Amino acid sequence: METALKKISAAAIITSCIGFLFTGVFADGLLKEGVRGNEVSLLQNKLKSISYANYNATGYYGSLTKESVKKYQKDHGLVEDGMAGYWTLSKMGLASSSSYLKQGNRGSDVVKLQNALNNKGFSVGKADGIFGAKTYNGVKGFQKTKGLTQDGIAGPITQTNLYKVDSASRGVAATSYSADDLYWMSRIIHAESEAEPYLGKVAVGNVIMNRVNLSGYPNTVKGVIFDYWDGIPQFSPVASGTIYNNPNADSVKAAKEALNGSRPVVECTHFFNPDKAAGNWIVKNKTYYTRIGNHVFYK
Repeated sequence: METALKKISAAAIITSCIGFLFTGVFADGLLKEGVRGNEVSLLQNKLKSISYANYNATGYYGSLTKESVKKYQKDHGLVEDGMAGYWTLSKMGLASSSSYLKQGNRGSDVVKLQNALNNKGFSVGKADGIFGAKTYNGVKGFQKTKGLTQDGIAGPITQTNLYKVDSASRGVAATSYSADDLYWMSRIIHAESEAEPYLGKVAVGNVIMNRVNLSGYPNTVKGVIFDYWDGIPQFSPVASGTIYNNPNADSVKAAKEALNGSRPVVECTHFFNPDKAAGNWIVKNKTYYTRIGNHVFYK
């Protein structure tokens, strides 16, 4: 009798844990009837955009959402269970990873996560492959900016949002540019951000292009780079002479991406390294946007 009770108790605990995983902690990996949250809104908006739903996103996974998911699954050869798990989310383009990374995890996947968080401005310190408190807080911070459930766990939806290229900020339609534009853009990127992550290099180019396109600044890449304010160069490499250094391959690649319209820092017009400069005027007169590597960007 006692053995039977222990078995029943163990089964109840396991069932409880499974239910907890599917409805709470890993909500961004399995969406089903009864679940609420912004991940559900993402799913509903996607269903509506591909004509599998004719209702507005509510953030609640009810019977209408379940039926929409089932219809989508039927049309795409998936199991028709009405639950949006990894395979369904992946087919919709909402999940490109099936892994869950959380506190205590170690390995190369954690290193990738940490590098991505650092590059997005959510500093977690050295990418050591150990998912600790800093990485947990970094994930929560990223989830907050994306309107995701702030549980500090990098599930499929969180990872997909973290690693994807935002069409609103990167990869917009290509524009024409001259050899002179590329020559100077690659040099200012190299001089300002040689040791920065690739995204940070593109971000510097993004700032240059924003100035080119704004009234009040010169309307050419070279003009912006060699612009002076009150007798002082706008960019320190002009004063130091490092603007004339030959750029490396990454800087040239980043220059091309920025010239083609990539905008990782959207409307930012200023940046600086707070470890090397106070940036008092920028801090007082501009709005903080994000940090990438050692640079902070303002618009």
